[in-house]
Amino acid sequence: MLIVNCGLEMANDYNGRMNHEPLSLYLHIPFCRHRCAYCDFNTYTSLGDLQSVYADALSKEVRQVGELAEAAYGGKRPSHTLFFGGGTPSLMTPSDLGHILAATREAFPWTPDVEITMEANPGTVDVAYLTAVHSLGINRISFGVQSAIASELALLEREHDFATAVDAVKMARSVGLHNFSLDLIYGLPGQTLASWAQSLRAALALQPPHLSLYCLTIEPGTPMMRWLENGRITLPDPDLAADQYELACTLLAEQGFGHYEISNWAQPGYECEHNLTYWRNHEYLGLGAGAHGYARNVRYHVVKQPRVYVRRMAEGMPQTFPLSAAVADSHELDAAEAMTDTMITQLRLLQEGLDVAAFAAQFGRTVDEVYGNTLAQLLAWGLLERENGRLRLTEQGYFLSNQVFYRLS
Repeated sequence: MLIVNCGLEMANDYNGRMNHEPLSLYLHIPFCRHRCAYCDFNTYTSLGDLQSVYADALSKEVRQVGELAEAAYGGKRPSHTLFFGGGTPSLMTPSDLGHILAATREAFPWTPDVEITMEANPGTVDVAYLTAVHSLGINRISFGVQSAIASELALLEREHDFATAVDAVKMARSVGLHNFSLDLIYGLPGQTLASWAQSLRAALALQPPHLSLYCLTIEPGTPMMRWLENGRITLPDPDLAADQYELACTLLAEQGFGHYEISNWAQPGYECEHNLTYWRNHEYLGLGAGAHGYARNVRYHVVKQPRVYVRRMAEGMPQTFPLSAAVADSHELDAAEAMTDTMITQLRLLQEGLDVAAFAAQFGRTVDEVYGNTLAQLLAWGLLERENGRLRLTEQGYFLSNQVFYRLS
């Protein structure tokens, strides 16, 4: 693959045009009651006593980065999406969440149509809790359901059963939280096409406006990896996982869902605006222990350990926007990395794809000049298509997207 050296002037000009666009804020909550067998996220099960102190530190980081932004841009940047991820954000009290939200609203004023999402495990919410967080401004819930099959939930070491998930959805609707998403996992050891279809149909019966469907990846250091190494489980069949993905595409299309991103489907108007920020490769701030962010052509991550994070926010000094006192590492993207990130993130959007004219305007080179024979090959192989000024994955490309992205990186 040919990468043409073009410097960062064009990218910086493009970022300059984005300087006053609303930002997205990701807020990491690292607390869990139990670490699931497949989980390699930055979560902790023995730090529950730290939650209020952590909320104070996170609120301080929000205000600190807000002040840096105001100094950098000569005014406050508004926010149009907020996302509480984890961990299990629904373990936080409404009071602590309200404290954090108040800081975000002051530092990054919410747009009138702000989308505020909170991840939640089905067994951690009740009507009173959902009523309270909805009154704070949270208007979208992402429920980690994962499966409707009891044996699969046990394998994943989830604490809830599917009946609890059904109740959580009913409670959310009853308090006015009609915008919600359900997560499911396919490609599980022992999962069949029939059991996957059962989970899909059970989820669809709840009439969710949004579904996120993820293929299991067995990560190093997780219990599942140890089970794999000692023979307790076997690797899932990739061909079966492809069949499961194809089945999901078919069933969800029949129910009117738009397949707008490789792993995400939505009824019209219910696409996740926060995640669209990532896939369009726009700026977002990562706040909280272990969070990652991207702004002003800088990618960065915050220290992972919550106690270290709290101490850094209490004792450390802020850097320059977007880097708070708790940022552990950062780097400015070079031209090649910026172009690769743009290609890979935007090609994940199956309907939008990549706007080739916008790419050329941003980087001063066309996609053909940058990617040369690699792009021509992917088009010839039928993995990409070019239509109406956009590059998109083909349906065949959906199944081989990792290969496409590898060749473009």
